[in-house]
Amino acid sequence: MSQSKIRAVSGLLIAGAMLVGSAGAEPVPYKAGASGASAQMSVQTQNSPVRTQVLNLPKGRSAVIDLPVDAADVFVSNPAAADAVLRTPRRIFVLGVAAGQSDAIFFDGTGRQILNLSIRVDAPTEQLTDTIHRLYPQSKVEAQSVNGFIILSGVVANAAEAEAISRLAGAFAGKPENVVNTLAIAGKDQVTLKVRIIEVERSTIKQLGLSADITSVNESGKITYGAGRANTWGTNGSFQGGKGLCFGENSARQSATACLQAFERVGLVRTLAEPNLTAVSGEAAKFLAGGEFPVPVAQDNQGRVTVEFKPFGVGLGFTPVVLSGGRISLRLSTEVSELTNTGAYTNSTGLTLPALTVRRAESTVEMQSGSSLMIAGLLKSDYRQTIDSLPGVTNLPVLGSLFRSRDFQNEESELVIIVTPYIVSANDPDAFQTPADNLLIASDPEAVFLGRLNRSYKQKRGDTAPDQVAAGPYQAPIGYVIE
Repeated sequence: MSQSKIRAVSGLLIAGAMLVGSAGAEPVPYKAGASGASAQMSVQTQNSPVRTQVLNLPKGRSAVIDLPVDAADVFVSNPAAADAVLRTPRRIFVLGVAAGQSDAIFFDGTGRQILNLSIRVDAPTEQLTDTIHRLYPQSKVEAQSVNGFIILSGVVANAAEAEAISRLAGAFAGKPENVVNTLAIAGKDQVTLKVRIIEVERSTIKQLGLSADITSVNESGKITYGAGRANTWGTNGSFQGGKGLCFGENSARQSATACLQAFERVGLVRTLAEPNLTAVSGEAAKFLAGGEFPVPVAQDNQGRVTVEFKPFGVGLGFTPVVLSGGRISLRLSTEVSELTNTGAYTNSTGLTLPALTVRRAESTVEMQSGSSLMIAGLLKSDYRQTIDSLPGVTNLPVLGSLFRSRDFQNEESELVIIVTPYIVSANDPDAFQTPADNLLIASDPEAVFLGRLNRSYKQKRGDTAPDQVAAGPYQAPIGYVIE
């Protein structure tokens, strides 16, 4: 240990012992030399009242106590934590055995107390602190051990460094839960996440069939024979086109009816959702544009129903962590849901509970600021076709087609989800534009005679500050308001 540090510690203890009438404890931190040598301190009483002095000692280290008078006996309250050895009457070695606290009381030959030493032994943290400073030289972090816990304090550059240092301290302590992280982040970055959910669906339905019915009655009006065939539509369940083309002939005793049912439908659905959300690095954020619908969950003995509201719409939630080099770690979840009658539930009283069509994705990714990544995609094709026919007759050439019905359905869909994060900062309010800028609702004459719903205008230069250029019309990659 250097002589300057020994003199500093000794001076603090001597100054503390000279305070007359004080009953409080003076904490003395442990300060070892560069090579890990034992600390040394001196005690001088000069007929002053016995004081309790505190010694913070790392586990496995020692301290040398120099007394002003000869000591004849020493009492140690907890030898399992710390021990005191009288090498000479005026020089004592204090050893840190295990984490804990202990008191060491020294007596002279007459039984008078010379020194009451309160010893606190904790795990050494010099190695942890040196490792942190070596791996993260830009961070100002200190590690302290108190009652078996590692306390981290100081300032780090970003949340990623704070998390890495906390994991390092957890490995040093042996248990991550024994780490108390009080690190502050110098400047927290803000991240804006842009999500694009695009889905295109195409559906095709084709139906073709011939149904016939022939009956014959006798003179009394009773049916003597009858034959018929009806289309069943095994794929779609029913004829989607309503009624068909029917023709027939009726006589006094016979009737014949035939119906040709033909239908074709082609559908196209396009879904586009682009939610954007901003959050501070390391903090969670959520966004929902939609609504909530009630769902009965319970009913008491008096018939009162308890409902629970379920959200639907466009939702986005994410937690960003800004890493070094402008990289961003994202833990995100996004979904687009809408009410549908497909899969709806109807109870005995006729109450119908709608179902939800959901496109949902949850993932954790790492990417550069401003870059895009497709986190989910789906390519789906459903092909269904049934042919209903009369056995035996359907194989006849030409005529067999009259006894067959075809039901065809094909559905194709493609879904992609793309995310793009940006590291952003706050800006002047006048630098932002919104879809409502330069937009006016059309007057009644314009709506009636010109068929306009809205009209736009350009901001006059006099409406802005002298050092600002008047804003032009709203420009953005998305938007559906047209002049």
